Amino acid sequence: MPSAPSKARRWPRPLRYLHHYTIVSFALLVASGLALYLPAIHRFMIPYIPLVYRLHILLGLVFAVTLLVPFVRVLPKGRRISKWDWTLPVLLGSPIVATGIMLWWVSAFPSGMRSRAFTWHGWLTACLGTWILIHAFLKVTGIRPRSRLLYERVDWERRRFLVSLATGALGALVLTAVDPAAWLRSLRSAPRAGSAGPPPGVQTFPAYYTVVNGYPEIDVARYRLVVDGEVEHPLSLTYAELQSLAAVHETQNFQCVTGWSVPNVRWKGVHLSQLALLAKPRSSVQYVHFYSGDGVYTECLRLAEAFDPTVLLAYEMDGAPLLREQGYPLRLVVPKMYGYKSIKWVVRVNFSAEPITGYWEHFGYPTEAYFGSR
Repeated sequence: MPSAPSKARRWPRPLRYLHHYTIVSFALLVASGLALYLPAIHRFMIPYIPLVYRLHILLGLVFAVTLLVPFVRVLPKGRRISKWDWTLPVLLGSPIVATGIMLWWVSAFPSGMRSRAFTWHGWLTACLGTWILIHAFLKVTGIRPRSRLLYERVDWERRRFLVSLATGALGALVLTAVDPAAWLRSLRSAPRAGSAGPPPGVQTFPAYYTVVNGYPEIDVARYRLVVDGEVEHPLSLTYAELQSLAAVHETQNFQCVTGWSVPNVRWKGVHLSQLALLAKPRSSVQYVHFYSGDGVYTECLRLAEAFDPTVLLAYEMDGAPLLREQGYPLRLVVPKMYGYKSIKWVVRVNFSAEPITGYWEHFGYPTEAYFGSR
């Protein structure tokens, strides 16, 4: 009669539960991440995006804990398992957590690192997700690859676990600091432009969000920027008249509230003080409202915020006219605040004594959207 297996050779029950919970938390992480990233999903999830964002962070912390717990506990002794069953999840999971922290702690890391962290966060998640699918398929079907490299069984120990964890975390720092595989970004398709696409030297953003179905198509020949409200001289400016005003040039980082950033974006446009000189706001004015050509998006800045020297209404980016996805022909740029304050397709600027609730603020985003505020 065969002897019962010893306790030393069994996985402790909490670790078996943890193994399955790690997979569940990762699947939920992927789902919430796609809702935040993909415009097609993002658009339909708009009322719930603030909640999804907080949920994504919480799930990321849970996933990080599930990676660390096996090291804190005494790992099973004498239990030979497939080397890749834990090596790959730890090796890939630790840089996913590290890059996620970079995107979460916006003010703690340089913009260039955050920009690369966003790219690698997605690629590494895709790699780990692919491995989990392969792993699940092999488990369900009972197929065991003959290759010893793929199915070598070893004794798992703390030292091996720590090496995998440290290698992954250090790898994340290297990838985001020096970006040895910049060519991966070139695999992404270029966004459709107001004309034919971004010219050479024009940076592309990781995502282009819209709150309506598609991007507004504005005929620049018929375009008018309306400047009204509590002003002495309401205006209706053509695109050519906007370009004839004194131009402002800014080179600033662009930071999205979902974590990604684009460093050193070169903007050209008009400072709001130029519009104020022409329209002459009354002394009662305390706020500036902005309205988008999509008919839905609105934003609001306090007068002092709108007249900040870095704020402008931009019609060029990186030396070329805006892409349609970027807000062609005119968009607001508020470099010190998260990107949702930089409303696109601006068709109206309204000076007012009273504030309005901006589109994203209506769904729970903060009105004071300076970096680090949540």
